[in-house]
Amino acid sequence: MKLSVDADRCTLCGACVLTCPSDMVRRREDRIRIGRVACIECGHCVVVCPTGAIVDEEGTGTQGDEGALPSPESLKALMRRRRTVRRYRPDPVPPEIIEDCLDAARWAPTAANCQAQEYVVIANPATKDELRRRVEDYYRAFAEALADRENRAARLAALGIDPEAAGHPHVLAAVPAFVKSVEAGRDRLFFEAPVVIVIHAARDAVMPESACAFATLATVLMAEAHGLGTCLTGFASDALRTRADIREWLGIPPGNQVHYVVVMGWPDEPFGSVPERRPARSEWR
Repeated sequence: MKLSVDADRCTLCGACVLTCPSDMVRRREDRIRIGRVACIECGHCVVVCPTGAIVDEEGTGTQGDEGALPSPESLKALMRRRRTVRRYRPDPVPPEIIEDCLDAARWAPTAANCQAQEYVVIANPATKDELRRRVEDYYRAFAEALADRENRAARLAALGIDPEAAGHPHVLAAVPAFVKSVEAGRDRLFFEAPVVIVIHAARDAVMPESACAFATLATVLMAEAHGLGTCLTGFASDALRTRADIREWLGIPPGNQVHYVVVMGWPDEPFGSVPERRPARSEWR
């Protein structure tokens, strides 16, 4: 955005000054001035102006309200009914639905409005199979290194894996179990889902993992609203964070890091009720 103020329409009400998170909108004598040095282009000043006096010279503009907000009950129902799905029908997901899910994530909150999240959408079966093969090979080497107690630390380090983190009891159990399932012919990575979405961001962005986390949640909830199932697959994201060669093969820029991998498709199992969760742990002071 390249913002400017139409002095003829400005009433000097000060709403834009109060809403600016970076203190770039200021009143100077009888005019409102907008600085660009630290402007994060959030657009708050544009949408709070009652007279439309703040305009975007680049013409990107704003969007109107698309309808009534969901009730608190309906929004909570959407979040409650979301399940991690590990059984999918082979039916393809229309590209326009995938794009709608990613489009919804454009409005997820990001630090300093960095909007750092980027996506690799894999819907081609051959590409998905090759990615699965590469990740599974990585975990085979991981499991072999864990089994070699005498040389474990050196072999893990050679794979780019932190030996101390790999010594966590969950990792010691999960990695060999994953490889055992793979050798038995089970797809424990993508669960035969027709779509895989890799979510990544530039390392030097402002809080890039948070940007990807919020975007992932928005994508998953929008998928749920479309009747789709999703699963965040940690085995894939952990492997892609470690293996620069796989990121390069996917076309992810060298300066970017993968934070989440989401599989998506039409669920092949019914969920007739909502399982219980622990109560929120909170302290009021």
